[in-house]
Amino acid sequence: MSEQSPLDAFKSVLTGTARAMAHEPEIELAFTADAPSQSGKNFRIPMPGRSLPRDQVAEARGFADGMALRLRHHDDAVHAARRPADPLAGAVFDAIEAARIEALGAKAMAGVRANLSHALEMRMRSDPIARAA
Repeated sequence: MSEQSPLDAFKSVLTGTARAMAHEPEIELAFTADAPSQSGKNFRIPMPGRSLPRDQVAEARGFADGMALRLRHHDDAVHAARRPADPLAGAVFDAIEAARIEALGAKAMAGVRANLSHALEMRMRSDPIARAA
């Protein structure tokens, strides 16, 4: 049997952590070069470089933590029933829900708080409105 690469080992640990945080044993995690995304129990997080640079590892952990927290603390049916129909109000409602979910994890776990901060920094760097001068 061949040795696991450091990237494979990181993915395995990240998957196990996400499963534990979400209380969901069927989470599947994959790396992507595209935008991070979640579809049910399938997480696609940014792929760190092969040498596992510290900042890229923290970003990947932040996205995985955020997705696990969403799976654990979010109810799609309740959210949809209470979400305002107005597009701007709906976007604000979505943002507040994301902040609520992340605050629950950040309050309970300092490491998660740091990971979520790294993921937020990455989202802000890629947001066209935040980059506008």
